[in-house]
Amino acid sequence: MKISVSINTFNEEKNIKNCLESVKWADEIVIVDMYSTDKTVEIAKEYTDKIFYFENMGYADPAREFARNKTTNKWILVVDADEVVPKKLRDKLIKIIEDDLGDVIYIPHNNYFAGKQINNMGWGALDDLHPRFFNREYLNFGDKIHNFSNIKEDARKYEINNPEEGFIHFSYINFEHYIDKSLNRYTSIEAKNIFEGKKDEIKLGSNFFTIWFKLFRAFMIHYILAKGYKDGFRGFSISFLSVMYTITTYMKVKLMEEYDTEDTHKKIVEEYQTIADKIISEYQE
Repeated sequence: MKISVSINTFNEEKNIKNCLESVKWADEIVIVDMYSTDKTVEIAKEYTDKIFYFENMGYADPAREFARNKTTNKWILVVDADEVVPKKLRDKLIKIIEDDLGDVIYIPHNNYFAGKQINNMGWGALDDLHPRFFNREYLNFGDKIHNFSNIKEDARKYEINNPEEGFIHFSYINFEHYIDKSLNRYTSIEAKNIFEGKKDEIKLGSNFFTIWFKLFRAFMIHYILAKGYKDGFRGFSISFLSVMYTITTYMKVKLMEEYDTEDTHKKIVEEYQTIADKIISEYQE
């Protein structure tokens, strides 16, 4: 049974070669690029001629269904550019098809943060399984960030329970990478989805004390109950940054509601210009 690999990319020149080297075994590799400005596409052309383009929405999820429709085989493996497919995972996927074990396969993720593998707080390989290998008849994609797969009710689901048969995921290189990608870019996308009604609003409450109590509790859940402390200072950092992700999203939503637009930057710049124009006009008078 032939397998297609689907990869969405945007400025992934630092990752894409490793990713593609680990999926050369596939019968088909489909790349959907969101108009990269680096050498991503140039590198990808060394591995496949099936390269397509999709509007850059700031995250890959809206382009996944487009990529799925560009594949031609019954079985599809979705791989992110910052992931690598070990040989044990490839062998497992082939065996799953041969033994007819399921229609939608959940694959573990061995997640790395700032150079080390993280094993707690939901980042552990068997705590972070995603439906990334599937018979195309049983799964398609929506456009919500980090919550995008639509699985048919009659699909047989199968979970791989060996971390060695999971993805290697180089999620974040360092703190700058996390802040730029998640704490800034992803929170803006989350906030816009909430503002536009595509996602339930964050339930933090309006009372200042209540908000901070809930954030402190969220930190303790990550760090203590989910055993983030076992991952040392990286566990502490991820626990803290996860809380900051929530509060940053909340603040952006509140600003959008106040100005009644998702483009608060434009509105505030216009407001500042009005103030500046008034001051300058005093000199002209």
